[in-house]
Amino acid sequence: MYEDEYTNMYLLEDTYWYYKALHELLEYYVKEFSNSRDKNLRILDAGCGTGKWLTVLENYGQAEGIDYSQEAIKYCRQRGLQNIDVHDIREYEYGENKYDLLTCIGVIYCFEHPHEIPILQNFYRALKPGGILILDSPAFNILMRKHDIAVGGKRRYRRSELIPALTDIGFKVEIQSYRLSFLFVPVLIKKYVEKLQKDSHIKSDLRPLPRLINGSLLLLHRIENDFIKKKWDFPFGTSFLVVAKK
Repeated sequence: MYEDEYTNMYLLEDTYWYYKALHELLEYYVKEFSNSRDKNLRILDAGCGTGKWLTVLENYGQAEGIDYSQEAIKYCRQRGLQNIDVHDIREYEYGENKYDLLTCIGVIYCFEHPHEIPILQNFYRALKPGGILILDSPAFNILMRKHDIAVGGKRRYRRSELIPALTDIGFKVEIQSYRLSFLFVPVLIKKYVEKLQKDSHIKSDLRPLPRLINGSLLLLHRIENDFIKKKWDFPFGTSFLVVAKK
């Protein structure tokens, strides 16, 4: 990821529609799992970025975060996070049967296939029996554009690729759905508009939005979240969410 994208993320993560609604959806599953375990959880966020999601996870137990970027970890420390360190998720010594919960949000698409498979295998080994993995990744290679380059994306995933990989490793997939279905067509149009533009500057879609637009997108995202919580399985979207149990 380009270093200035970490700055954008840190400055916007508290208020930007995408992060707010995503974290609300993910926390719903974390809270459900925490209530079922009736104890503080041992948690790892693999690829923690600037740490906003990790601040949420800290409410549910002993939460740790790793990221390969010194810049990202710097911002984590500015948030007051302590249990963080610089590590590449491909090389980190996860241990075995160590974590109740492991999350990896928007990270595995930064690796070319089949490099994600050893990562997912390490996640499986690191989880305790009955532990869960929450995984979210950008979806559909047809949507690859300048944004993906700016944030280090290499390959977007489809359900038909990710679910078999997880089940072959041994995971039981409990929740799966594409997300942000309402953005699929606009993002696809944006991709082809970018191709027609002469501007070669690479930058992500992450930038401040007018309050009305930010609020409207947040509302749409929350409405979709409510359907996903009811176990609706959207057939397409710009991201793909999985909750899987060891």
